[in-house]
Amino acid sequence: MTPTLLSENLHGILRAVAPLLRQITEADLSHKASPEKWSAKEILGHLIDSAYNNHRRFLRALDQENLIFTGYDQEAWVVLNGYQEREGSEVIDTFLLVQQHLAALISRLPTERLNALTTQHEFHRMAMRSVEENAPSSLGFLIEDYLFHLMHHLRQILPDFQAKWYAGYQEDADKLRLS
Repeated sequence: MTPTLLSENLHGILRAVAPLLRQITEADLSHKASPEKWSAKEILGHLIDSAYNNHRRFLRALDQENLIFTGYDQEAWVVLNGYQEREGSEVIDTFLLVQQHLAALISRLPTERLNALTTQHEFHRMAMRSVEENAPSSLGFLIEDYLFHLMHHLRQILPDFQAKWYAGYQEDADKLRLS
C-alpha cells in the first residue's frame, strides 16, 4: 500500500460524494430519526471531528514506536461543536475541506512508516474492522480503517452511495465494531 493510493482513494470518495451531499435539503440534513440518533449534519460533524483526531494520530505515528493513541468523546464533541445548529452548507463545506486536508497529509506519509508492522496498538478497541489484540498491524491499516469508517457513515446519509475503493468491502456485522 502506498500513501498516494490511500490519498487518491480519499480524494475519489470526496469527488463522488460532494455533489450528492450538496443536493440534500437543509430539512433533510437536519432531520433526526429519533432524539438519540444523529442527523446528517451531525454525522458529517462527527466525520470532521474524526478527521481532526486521525490527522493528529497519523502525524504522531511518525514520532512514536507504537500505534497507541488517545480517544475522544464522540457524542460530546458533536454536541459541543453544535453541528445541528449550523447551516448545512457550512457543515458540508467544512467536512470536504477537512477531508481534503487529511488526504494531503496522507499523500506525504513515508511508505516505510505506513507499512511498518507493530503489535503495539489498540486497534482491537478502536478500529471498525476486526483486529486481534497483539496481531501485527500498521499505520496503513489505520488509514484504511479510517476510509472504511468514513464510508460507513456516508452510507448512513446516502444509503446507495458507493465509491470505487469501498466496493470491495462488505459490512459484515461479525467483523465490525460499530459501537
